[in-house]
Amino acid sequence: MSTSISGSGPAYIFMLMEAMIDAGVHMGFPRDKATTLVYHTLLGSTLYAMETGEHPAILRNNVTSPQGTTASALYELENGRFRTVIKDAMWACYRRSLEMGNHDSNVGPGRSHMNESNVIHQFLEDHEDLKLSIEKKEDDDDHRR
Repeated sequence: MSTSISGSGPAYIFMLMEAMIDAGVHMGFPRDKATTLVYHTLLGSTLYAMETGEHPAILRNNVTSPQGTTASALYELENGRFRTVIKDAMWACYRRSLEMGNHDSNVGPGRSHMNESNVIHQFLEDHEDLKLSIEKKEDDDDHRR
């Protein structure tokens, strides 16, 4: 699971950086200036969050003025399903890591991971010795009839 946060997380952050830098350039900043602004914004925000220990929602609310520029930007991020896209990407990463380890990857929101049959099958797969014992008992029962 940690792969979906720490292992692949830097790529998510780099993509956010890239998008912010490109938007800055589109708005008229020279690329080097946009890059410096984005780097310092992310660094400062991260250091501040670590220093205060406050929940990110509190920090976000503290820098968002009603009807202000940040509120307008956050409104667009929410309309664009920013949180959902991030969560879906992290679940996709986790599922792929399970697949690469030859594990069941049918996990996460909207996935019917384990019905009763799957639970029994997975349990027996994990405990092959019990499966053989159960099969032997079933064979013995069939012979007794």
